[in-house]
Amino acid sequence: SCAGGPRQPWHDLHCKIDGPAAYDIMTNFEQRWRKAVKWRDFKIRKVRHWHDDALLKLDRISWILSPSSSPDGDRVVHVTNEEDPENWHVQVGD
Repeated sequence: SCAGGPRQPWHDLHCKIDGPAAYDIMTNFEQRWRKAVKWRDFKIRKVRHWHDDALLKLDRISWILSPSSSPDGDRVVHVTNEEDPENWHVQVGD
């Protein structure tokens, strides 16, 4: 609204990054997160495993490795067919 000021300057975008660049981005994000987060807000007294690549420990997130490819599977994690035009979402702003 006009009373609330101008529209915020960010946009919702996404992309897929693979390989060493993806690891570099993850490392950068983790470093910034650790520096910015105030652990006392999470009621965590001692942070453990700082040097542990928790995001890469696949046994800790095994549920995310095999999502259901059919709607009859797990409704929390579901993969859609990218070949289906009904799954494409495009927004064009002014």
